[in-house]
Parts: sequence; structure tokens; C-alpha cells
Amino acid sequence: MVSTPDVVKQANGFSTFNPMQQKVLDAPWTTHNLVVASPTASGKTIIAELVGLESILNRKKKAMYTGPLRALASEHYNDLKKKYGEKHQIKFAVSTGELDSSSKYLSNFDFIFSTFEKLDSLLIHRAEWLQQIDVLIIDEVHELDSDRGATLEMIITKLRILNPKLQIVALSATIPNADELAAWLKAELVESNYRPVPLKEGVHYHQTVVFKGDEQIELAQEDPLEALVSDTLKQKKQALVFANTRPRAESLAKQTAVIINPLLSADEKKSLEKLSQKIENALEIPTEQCRKLSHLIKNGAAFHHAGLVARQRELVEEHFRSGLIKTISATPTLAAGVNLPSFRVIITSVQRFDFSGMKNIPVREYRQMAGRAGRPRYDSAGESIVLCKTEMEAQEVMENYIRGEMENIESKLGVQPVLRMHLLALIASKYIFDVDSMDDFFARTFYAQQYRDLDNLKRMLRALVKELYELEFIDGEENRFWATKIGQRVAELYLDPLSANAMIQKLKREKLNPFAILFTLTDTTEIRPYVNVSAKKEPDIWEEIQSRWEDMPLDDPNSIFSDGQIADKFQTAKFLEAWMSEMPEQQLLEEYNVAPGLIRHKLQKGDWLLYGLSELAPLIGKPQHVPLIAKIRKRLDSGIKEELILLCELRGIGRVRARRLFNVNIKNVSDVKNATVENLAKVIGVGAAMQVKKQLGDEHEKGTKKKIEASLRTQKTLFD
Repeated sequence: MVSTPDVVKQANGFSTFNPMQQKVLDAPWTTHNLVVASPTASGKTIIAELVGLESILNRKKKAMYTGPLRALASEHYNDLKKKYGEKHQIKFAVSTGELDSSSKYLSNFDFIFSTFEKLDSLLIHRAEWLQQIDVLIIDEVHELDSDRGATLEMIITKLRILNPKLQIVALSATIPNADELAAWLKAELVESNYRPVPLKEGVHYHQTVVFKGDEQIELAQEDPLEALVSDTLKQKKQALVFANTRPRAESLAKQTAVIINPLLSADEKKSLEKLSQKIENALEIPTEQCRKLSHLIKNGAAFHHAGLVARQRELVEEHFRSGLIKTISATPTLAAGVNLPSFRVIITSVQRFDFSGMKNIPVREYRQMAGRAGRPRYDSAGESIVLCKTEMEAQEVMENYIRGEMENIESKLGVQPVLRMHLLALIASKYIFDVDSMDDFFARTFYAQQYRDLDNLKRMLRALVKELYELEFIDGEENRFWATKIGQRVAELYLDPLSANAMIQKLKREKLNPFAILFTLTDTTEIRPYVNVSAKKEPDIWEEIQSRWEDMPLDDPNSIFSDGQIADKFQTAKFLEAWMSEMPEQQLLEEYNVAPGLIRHKLQKGDWLLYGLSELAPLIGKPQHVPLIAKIRKRLDSGIKEELILLCELRGIGRVRARRLFNVNIKNVSDVKNATVENLAKVIGVGAAMQVKKQLGDEHEKGTKKKIEASLRTQKTLFD
């Protein structure tokens, strides 16, 4: 037998485990289900390592990690693979995409990392290898209370039925009703308040910071943000600044950059200059947002939100960790994402906007942000400070957030739209097959643990079964039911049944044009949030809707007046059409208010829905639509007009380079093959030209790149 604790200590450079970790080791951690509830940054990842490695090394079985975000799954995968992969001959895998697959290849791996949605999809596809999983590690299990909560609840309930001997280890921040969660999982509860870097929480008002416990510090400057950032920098430390909107995050980053710049060394400025160029050139043609972030990076500050593309976010996070970037101004999504601690967290508001106006954030969201304060090995304490405008506001924040209790986590399973999708999936994957098995399944859920009285849920389930019959996604006789062929496919495609039905009705038309396909995508819940139409533009949009009625796959002209979101759906379809018509990203930002990172997010959803359309069309006897859908999928992926599809099949050729090649009469792969590398280099650059030629089997001698670069410097025209 291998001593797993010794293996983990050695890999992490520990001599002993911290008090929270020791509490887990004193519990029956190798055999029992566990709920571990402790503060952010208390070292819960080590628990995942312990239980995962114990299963693999000593029981010779598989371990699986699941969490809410791809970034979290990838971060833990990379960390554990580096520490244990080669040394202990453990095969690690990360799988967070491809929702229409049982991913059979994962059966060859020992430790698998996934998201909630991917694991749920694997269960819907009845991936046989899941029965080999010995331990399931659930990170951020308090997400049961989020919009992902129903999915997580389904995963846990299904896996406990599929594999009754499965060990579940659930990790969470401190929650008041952790005992209720432990009771549901029949788990040992390990609670701890230990934090390796103590957290000091306070409020700022009138140039004074008052911490819990009444410790106070006075700041010289009137502006609270400038005062706190200056104080942080004087201590040679870093700060995270949280804002409640993307524009506010950018504005705060600009404010902090002015303070940071004079304090940077010559070497730091040189490194930041190089980094700023990488940030600016993350896209083929930089947008104003790229240039804004690049300029701030030169000054040692950054902003971080969903509008950035993945490469920009990665660079910002990497260089904040290294200490080169001194402050990040971010939206709260960063708090729930990757591990990015700093000495000081500055929270500029405990309010956020939703459809009903401004409202106070939950205590749990505040704790997520505050928990980022304090860097192990660097700080003796971390500080979280909320900026308040008045003494009364400061007292309220101190009482409700700093001294207040977090909210209980509550099941989100009783929401009808969510329940509809999961009910069809349960029928399709044969977890339930009649009313009795349906009632039995839901009696095992966290919802049942919390609410006991299931009468309301049962009524809702029976109404949804009837609805799924009417949609022709299930069929049955007497008291039994099963998924129809198309219902099975809708479940496997991970689609909301109502969205799938809307897609099917539009596919039934004899003819569809590209805009009709795009509107079909936007007339779903999956594509949300829609691209909003401003009040100023709304009259123009309504005029355009009526002028383009024939392009829209709607049978009744009056239906546009009964759909309160029709203008936003139409605007979203127009945005996708503009992207496919090669509208530059800066122009998309100006006309549709969609930043590059959000463009990618929308395109990922669009691609998945197009794939779903291509799968559903043959099932309803409309295979003639598949070629058009495939063409639009390629165009949407690259953001191109139809004539560039062939060029964009080449790696390294995106919408900008493809258009440049097409404009000089290089229109397909054959033309690229026949062109000299020198002529290609004049159009798309030397590096890209050589890469493309290499793909086509044209190898070059050493030193070719320098020769071409020298040749280009002496030429004045394109084909001189």
C-alpha cells in the first residue's frame, strides 16, 4: 500500500498538513462520502488530490473531478498532471467540450477532469466507463444554488443510482446548511474556519478603513481607490478591484494605471511593453478594446471581463500571478474562476443591476470576492475592503456582509424550464420509464431532502410528461413511457425541448435561406442573452423586421407582435449575419455592443445549435437543408462570406488573411499551392506563408525566412 498522504506532502513540498486538511485525514476519508466546508483559499484542492490518488494508487480504480467552469477543470488538470503524472504513471485527461459523445477514449485514463455539463452529457449518453469511477470529487458544490444547480443535482442523483458504491467528496466554501447537504449525500461533514492567510475584512468611508474588530487605518488621499492602490503599491503588493459592470471595470483600470506608472522600474516597463504588444495582437485586427487594454498594460494595470478573448485573459492572469501586472479591475466572474489571489481586494459596490434594477448581491458572492485576498507564501494577512459613500452604508455592509451569515444553499430543481430538459434526458437515458420510477427518482434528489412534500413537484412532472407527449418527444402505453427517436436525439444534443421544437417547426419548411437559419438559432433559449436593441434604434428594427418578413421562418405575420423579445432576436440574427459578412470586430462592437470575447461565446453557442439543426433535419425528413446548414456553420466559425470557405480550411488562415489572398486572386487551396512562398509572404506575412506551405508539403531550407524578409525589404510593390 502506498501512503497517499506522504505522496501528496512530497509533491507539494509540505512537512505537515494544515488544520483543515488534518481534520479530513482524521475522518474516514478513504471509505466514506465527505462534505468539506471551509473558507476560500483554505487548501481544499489538496483534499481532491488525496482522495483521487488514494483511489488510483491503492484501489487501482478511476477518479473523476467535476466543477462549474472549464478554466477550473483545466487549471487543476494541469497542476495535478505536472505533480503526479510522470512520476506515478498516472494518466490524466480533461474533457469539457463535445456534448454529443460518450467519449469512450476517457476509459483509458485514471484521473478525469470535467465540467458539470460535460459529465451530465456523458450520463445522458450512458457512457459505460462511468461505472468504473470509484470516487467523484465535486468542486464548488454550493453551485447547487446557482443556475447550474439543477444539472449538478441530476448528476449526483444519477451517479448514485448508477454506482451505489461510488464515493462522493464534495468541496465547498463555508455554508450554513452544510449539514443538510451532508445528510442528503450520507456523508461525513468536515467543517473548518481555518485559512492559511488570515483575512481582514473592512469598509472604507471618509478616508478611514474600519476593519471587523474595530482596527482602523487612516489614508491620506481623498479618492478611496487611489488611496488604497497607492498604499498597496507602497507595500510592494498587488490589488484586485471588483466592479459591477464591464465599463466600470475598464474605467477603474484607467484610474489605477495613473497611480502605478511612476512606480514601475525600467525593467518592468520593458517587460510590460512586450506584453502589451501580445495583448493588442491577440486578434488579427485589434479592436479599440484591445488597444485600450494594451495601453493600460504598459502602465502595469489591466481589466478582466467576459469581453476579452481567451488569450488576453490568460496573459492578464499569468502576468498578475508573476507580479508584473499590479492591479486587475474585474467583474465578479473572476472571483468564481481560476485561483488568482492578491494582497488586497477592493470591492467598489455590493450592488448589481438586473432586470428589476439595482439590488444587493448575495453574501456568498461577496465572500467569493473577499476570499481572493491574501497570497500564501507572500502575505501574513490579506485585506478585503468595501468602498462606502456614507457611514450608514458602511454600517450596513459591516453588519450584513462582513458579520453576516451566508445564505443557505437551496435546490433549483423545481424550475419548470430546467425540469423539462432534465425530465426528457432521464426518460431518454432510461433512468425513469413510468410514473412510479419518476417519483422514486425525484425522491432521491436534494429537492426532496429539503422540501419533503413533493406534491407540487409531482404535479409539475406529470404536466411536463403530458407536454413531452404533445411535442412527440416521448411515447407510451398505459402507465409506461419512453423517448421517441427524435426525443432521444434532442436529449443527446443537450437541447431545451422547447428550443428543439421551435427548431424542428422551422426546419419543416421546404426552403430556407441563410438569414432564416440564423433566426432559427436566435429563436432559442440557448443563444441567450440576446443582443439588445436600444430604445433609439427600436423603430428602425421594427421597420426592418417587417421588410424582411419573407426571410424569417415564421408562418403567421402577427406572431412577431406576440413575442416580446422578437426585436432582440432579430438583432441577434443581424449580428450573426454581420459577422458572417466579414464586418470587422471593432465595427461589431460599435454597432451591436458585442465585445470580442462575447462574440466568441455567442459563436460557440451558434455552432452547437447549427450542429443540432444538422442532426435534426434528416430525422424529420428534411435532409435537403443539411448542406446549407453545413455551409453556414463554416461561415459562422470563421466569420466569412461563402467565397472564403476553401481558404479558411488552411490552418493559420483566418478571415483577414483569407480576404487578402482572395483579393489578389488566390482563391482556393490549389492557388495557394501554386503560389510561391515569396508572393504569399507579401500578402499574409512570412511566418504565415511558410506555415501554410508546410501544411501543403512544401518544406523550406534553413534560413529561408531571413532571405524572404530581406527580399521583401527591397521591394516596393506587391508583385514587384
